[in-house]
Amino acid sequence: MKKLLLVIDCQLDFMDGGKLGVNGSTPIMDNLALFIENHAKEYEHAIATVDWHPVTHCSFKDNGGIWPQHCIQYSPGSSIYQPVLLALYNNFHTFEVVTKGLNEDHEEYSIFKNVTSNHLIKEAIKKFSIEEIDVVGIAYDYCVADSVKDGLRELPDIKFNVIKKYCPAIAKESAQEFTDFIENSSRVCLVEE
Repeated sequence: MKKLLLVIDCQLDFMDGGKLGVNGSTPIMDNLALFIENHAKEYEHAIATVDWHPVTHCSFKDNGGIWPQHCIQYSPGSSIYQPVLLALYNNFHTFEVVTKGLNEDHEEYSIFKNVTSNHLIKEAIKKFSIEEIDVVGIAYDYCVADSVKDGLRELPDIKFNVIKKYCPAIAKESAQEFTDFIENSSRVCLVEE
């Protein structure tokens, strides 16, 4: 079974103390870096996603949205957390970084909402003959959840595994909703390591 590792939004602004930090995310991402080091050989390829917002993005409170400014293009907060980045860089012959949230007029929690990134992921799946995607990253109940849900529609032949241990969540209620969704889906497995 050929697998791809999809690493969602492990960016500084989503880490503890970041502009939109998820509580407890830093030790979880440190453990994710160790997981990548120990399990990279199980994967054909890895893709990391990043929020890549213009200052004028509609999701920001200053622009009528619900979130504080975060992951602004080229800002320090948009950087991938260093231990995760180095684990990917040092343990995969190639890995890609794909972007979302570039269009100021609409939200893209899911990487598949971005047309260019959607295409690049599909190209990688074809190139590496991927059959399963393991998903990790931030946040379980937002960008991970939306990416998995869209991935099921966009990739009808692919099975998804969400490794919950490496997916910190924002809120208990929305996290439970996604867990319930997974438990009712035949093509998504919740991996409790």
